[in-house]
Order: sequence, then structure tokens, then C-alpha cells
Amino acid sequence: MKANTFFHKIIILLTFFFLISSAPNLKSGQQTVISGTVRDKDDKPLVNAKVSFIDQQRGAKFSVKTNKKGKFIRVGIPPAIYNISVEYEGYFPFKTQFRISLGKQEKLTITLEKIPPKIGEDKDFINGINQFKQGHYKEACELFEKAAQKFPENFEAFFNLGLSYFNSEKIDDAITSLEKAVKLKSGIAEVHFALGECYYHKENKEKAIEAFSNVLKLQPNNAKAYYNLGITHYKYDEMEEAMNAFEKSMDLDPEYSSAYYQAGLASIKIGEIEKGVQYLEECLRLNPDAPTNDQVKAIIQELKKRESFTNSIANLFFSHIFISNFIPRSDIHISSRS
Repeated sequence: MKANTFFHKIIILLTFFFLISSAPNLKSGQQTVISGTVRDKDDKPLVNAKVSFIDQQRGAKFSVKTNKKGKFIRVGIPPAIYNISVEYEGYFPFKTQFRISLGKQEKLTITLEKIPPKIGEDKDFINGINQFKQGHYKEACELFEKAAQKFPENFEAFFNLGLSYFNSEKIDDAITSLEKAVKLKSGIAEVHFALGECYYHKENKEKAIEAFSNVLKLQPNNAKAYYNLGITHYKYDEMEEAMNAFEKSMDLDPEYSSAYYQAGLASIKIGEIEKGVQYLEECLRLNPDAPTNDQVKAIIQELKKRESFTNSIANLFFSHIFISNFIPRSDIHISSRS
């Protein structure tokens, strides 16, 4: 009986040791460790950064925070594939996927990238917009110069700086800033429009035409771009191209009085007096309160009296009396997009 009891105890003891030795997950799991460091690009440790782990299969979640040295550690983490995310205020979130193996000690080094400040929140940029709107272009230039230095890859900084230079009659500086803006964002029609104005005033016909044509590539139905294109051709006595552009402008915007006015002048200049008078009369109808209407009426009356005007006489008359080559800047607005 005693022998049986002895052997029974031996069997129980052996079973206990077998169970202990056959449970490696419990023993090894407590030795599984994941640790790491969270820092910025300047190797500065980030304190209290939140490091989160999500088990892909089981959905289990847990998180830790970094200490004063930017370090974190978690002991006894179950082996699995984890989605790891790191969050820290003022920095872009970091996400990765990592396999944690049984009984291993894993180390991670995570570098976070700082979120750049928004230009719309910059004091110099905001003040620059306010100064521009008040017509204080010199002050606006100084403020936008500071903003451009702080945000060297920002379209709005250089676009607004270019407009401020242009309104300060610093055309070369305006072109430099606007060309930089085009490199940063070539798909914005307004910057090409502004460049066209600059090159027009610099009497660079090819560049002006190229800029206004770029507007039309982006906005094919922009009546004012066709108008400005016509004005540029008109300035260089390219009447056929000018008339085509003015007529396209009128087709797109039948209420655009300036296009009728310029088309009238261009028609008269090439000897199509009757057609020119019709365009000028339509200009008066569309804009009855324009300050130049008395002059336009005088031209129409004179032309109707002299129906026998030749092309050369008409050109001479209008070159001395009333020829308008201007580009309105009403289409170009300061940008405050962030």
C-alpha cells in the first residue's frame, strides 16, 4: 500500500514537471520585450510620445509613452504582427508594421518629422495681405519678403510678393517672384495672368503672349485672357491676331464692354469703319456710364461724317486722338490660401 502511495506521488511530481516544461509560451512570453527610441530629425528625444500597438489578428491594443530620454519599453508582449503608430503633438504621425517573435528582444528607432507651420498663420504674411488690400504696396513687399524667406517653397508667398512688386512698379522683381511661383505651382491661372501683365509692361511681346496663352490652356473660356492677348497683338500692330482674340473674348462674354471698345479701334485701324462704329456703339450700350464715353461718342460722330475716310487717314486720326492699349488688373487678386 505504501509502495503504491509512493509511486503515485512520483507520478504526480513527474506530471507537474512535464506540464511546466511543456508550456514554453508562458515562460518565453514574459521574456518577449520590445523597446525603442522616438526622436526628431535633429536627434532630439521626444518626451511623452504615445506609441500604440494593435495586434492585426486578435485586435488587441496597448500603448506606452516615452520617458525623458525619448525611450519606451514593453515586457511580455504576445508574439504577433502589430500595426505600430506613434503620435506627438506638432509632428506628423508615424505608422509601420512590425512582427514580434516569440521570446525575442526587439528594438525600434523611430524618427518623427515636424509639421511645418502654415503660412496662413504667419504674422508677416497676414500683415502683408492687409497692407496690400490698403494699397500700401511698399510695406506689403517688405512683409512678403520676410514670409518668402521663412517659406521658401510656398506658392502664395512668392505670388503675393510678385503682385506687390508689380504694384510698386518693380517689374523685374515681380517677374522673378512670379516665375518662382510658377515653378512651385504651374497650374494656377492667376500667376500666368500676372506674368503676362509684367511682360506686357516690359514690352516683351513673346513672353506676354506665352503667359496669356498659358492662362487659356488652364482656362479655355477666360474672356479676359483673350482680351489681354488681343491687347498685346494690338500693341504690336498685329491686327488680324488682335481681332481674332477680341472676337473670341466677346463670344465668351457678350457683356464685356472693353472687348467691344478695343475691337472697334482695331476694326477702324484696318479700315473697316462701319464695323468699328458698330463695336463702339455696342460698347456705349453695355457701359453707359463709362468716363470715356464722351470721347467715344465724338469718334463715332466724326466717323459717320467722314464715311470716305481711307485706311491711312483713319490710322492717322486715331493715333493722335484716341488709341487705348491697356490691360485691366481686375482679374488678379492677392492670394491668402494656406
